[in-house]
Amino acid sequence: KASARRVPCGRKRGSQGFRAPPRAPAMLPPPAPVPPAVPFNGHKREEYPSGDAYEGAFKRGLRHGVGTYYCADGCRYEGEFLEGKMEGKGSYFYLQDERYEGEWHESQRHGYGTFTYSDGATYEGRWEADLRHGQGLMRYKDGSMYTGTWTNDRRHGQGQMTFADGGHYSGAWENDARHGQGTMKLPNGSNYEGEYVEDIPSGEGILWDVDAQSLYSGNFQDGLRHGVGTCEYKKLKEKFVGEWKEGARLEGLMHLADEEVERVAYVNDILVRREKLTKIEQEKILGVESITEPEEVQSVPPRSSELFQHSFNLEEDSAAERAAEAEGTEAGPPEAVRK
Repeated sequence: KASARRVPCGRKRGSQGFRAPPRAPAMLPPPAPVPPAVPFNGHKREEYPSGDAYEGAFKRGLRHGVGTYYCADGCRYEGEFLEGKMEGKGSYFYLQDERYEGEWHESQRHGYGTFTYSDGATYEGRWEADLRHGQGLMRYKDGSMYTGTWTNDRRHGQGQMTFADGGHYSGAWENDARHGQGTMKLPNGSNYEGEYVEDIPSGEGILWDVDAQSLYSGNFQDGLRHGVGTCEYKKLKEKFVGEWKEGARLEGLMHLADEEVERVAYVNDILVRREKLTKIEQEKILGVESITEPEEVQSVPPRSSELFQHSFNLEEDSAAERAAEAEGTEAGPPEAVRK
């Protein structure tokens, strides 16, 4: 019998090296005190006790308009300000050659923007309160890519993930892991469609295994076939229906290529018992009225309407024969009688 080997249809995290982008300062330090009677309007450079500095437009003594803010640690922001805060469009340059380019609201990344990581990974999409939130596209260093919904800086909702090895997942995510209904296509052509729990196939699912040329439908646990399930082995033209444990068959029924059915048991997926079912037991399992040879099949009696039509035709033939005998001719087609 074909071996029901362990199938690695899960156990693959969404991405390697994932991390949230660093946050920009929640609020820049306030500008130097300016006497209310003489608020400054225009363009100038202003330095602060923290070591930070700002150069750009002012309005009523506040940073307002386009300018550049230099942080003492080496970071800087270039873009628009509104009443002292980063607002509108701007670029923030972090340490380690990382940067954000996009929209801001109250000195936080908010709206649409792109973040570039030091390793070359990028995120492009929606932001809210300095976090990735909404629809977005994440390209990772290893070549993998996620596109879909983000919630509070994590993949959460519906999304698609293409892995560096060619695998592809499409479905539900929760808290940065595959969770819920989804479909996973493996690099070798195998395909899993069903439930995920914390990034692992668990629950009801269907697995097409290219290597074994088998189609399994049933329960999964921790990425393995576990519980009640049915597996069809296409090459052998056999089907196993029964209990599974940790990826291996336990006990059940084996439907053979010759249409016989056996009761079987396994230990570590090795066949240890097989029992051929009686014909009556097979009839109950297969759900048919009888399993007989073709010559033993009884002919189906004609329906009452068919019997009535047949008897009517016989009566017509008999009447024609009697008429022919009276005229001294044989019964024949109507044309011959008229002649």
